Amino acid sequence: MTRLFLALALMAPAALAHDTVASEGRTPWVLVHDENSVSMSGDTKDLKLARRHLRELGPEFLWFRHDGKQYVVQDKKVIAQLAEAAKPQEELGAEQSRLGQRQSELGREQGELGRKQGELGREQARKAMRRAQSSMNGERLEPADHEAEQDDSEAQRELSKAQQTMGREQQKMGAEQQKMGEQQRKLSREFQRKVEALIASALSDGTAKQVND
Repeated sequence: MTRLFLALALMAPAALAHDTVASEGRTPWVLVHDENSVSMSGDTKDLKLARRHLRELGPEFLWFRHDGKQYVVQDKKVIAQLAEAAKPQEELGAEQSRLGQRQSELGREQGELGRKQGELGREQARKAMRRAQSSMNGERLEPADHEAEQDDSEAQRELSKAQQTMGREQQKMGAEQQKMGEQQRKLSREFQRKVEALIASALSDGTAKQVND
């Protein structure tokens, strides 16, 4: 199971994350995989409270707050259901990672292309200065000079064409990334609803055990 797939809440200020969860009527919860990794919806305070039970309970348990009380669930079926419900997000996350890697590669390619364009531009400027100097001295350009100028112009056109192609690809990947972001938010809401349902069931059938701070 991918770790920290809902850890974005940890990156926000704790008070803000807590207010967001509360305002949306969501139950703060933390699925503790082990001492180094968790999946969660809540704030850093929730994480701290959940991790306090790691030593006594061991890895793979669900902690949550409900009506001001804390509960834990160790039932393997519940944990397995959580893992199954999280798969769509994990798969989409893997796709987002691959897209991000390709964007990074494209960025490096664009950087290299820009470097080549810069070198060619400087070389063209040097040649232009030499031609101007030759013209001032009354010297005529050799056929080879005209050929070199044409070659440089062709090279510049090719580099510009490649830059445009990369730009279109970058734009396409940006649109795809935005689409994935929207899909990820939708999956996150769906997953939260499933977690809420599992928590309600655990409270109902006694699978959830109340614990102290």
